[in-house]
Amino acid sequence: MDLTARASARAWPPTDPNRPPALALAPKFRFAMSLLNEVLAGGTAGACATAIGHPLDCVKVHMQSRADLRGLSTLSVATSMLKSDGPGIFFRGIAAPLASSLIINSVMFVAFEHAQQQGLSPLAAGVASGVAQAFLTTPMDWIKIQKQLGATALLPALRARPMAVMNGHAMNLAREAVFTAFYLGLYTHIRAMAAPADGGAPPLAVVALASSATGALAWLASYPFDVVKSVQQASAAGSAASRIDAAVRIVHKRAGLAGFYRGALASTARAMLVTSSRLVVYESIKSRL
Repeated sequence: MDLTARASARAWPPTDPNRPPALALAPKFRFAMSLLNEVLAGGTAGACATAIGHPLDCVKVHMQSRADLRGLSTLSVATSMLKSDGPGIFFRGIAAPLASSLIINSVMFVAFEHAQQQGLSPLAAGVASGVAQAFLTTPMDWIKIQKQLGATALLPALRARPMAVMNGHAMNLAREAVFTAFYLGLYTHIRAMAAPADGGAPPLAVVALASSATGALAWLASYPFDVVKSVQQASAAGSAASRIDAAVRIVHKRAGLAGFYRGALASTARAMLVTSSRLVVYESIKSRL
């Protein structure tokens, strides 16, 4: 009997009625540990990325939604915000996205991996992952934007219109699907080419460079959806500006087609910081689990 045959003979068949319960649960245990690893790696990576990117996200939201800042550069807007409200304004509204980053990033990575296991290409898996995330990020983004713009009476507004938190969902769905397709889909292709022969993770410098590039491309591709969504979510619930067509007209009236990329400089810089830090932390943790 050769070595393969002897190993097969020693293996405990899954259908063996005498198989100990502990061994019978091994596949379920491995699956649970895999999910726990994704939660740990994805959640930690997401929290770090949120803390790094939130100040620039605040600048982006103010540039996209405030007509009085029209024509000002990213640096000028940031300076104006600092003078008027102090440094705390750059972390206003961070509690909600920071608390939700564990769940959202876990969903992103778990959904992406599961979609690939079902036979989808990396780009298609990215779309599926983005759609799954959108149902979480739409209400969180609404709360975050309302807080960033200084809203203080959110609970009364939600009692009157509970579905206000889903304002801008269609645009957010498109944004998340496009973004994750570029971000994780393209990154997966680059990672496969850069990974060492033993199948391990590529060097962290390669991870940082590749994820920065795919993150920047992802944000530029999805940015117009984000602009329209921000206008919708910054408006009062039930107002005309909360509709997609009205929000598009508002953006176009302010600055023409260029308005759909207003604030893109701050956002792309933020995207490169967030996407690279997220995957560097994620790959670092996964390599140690």
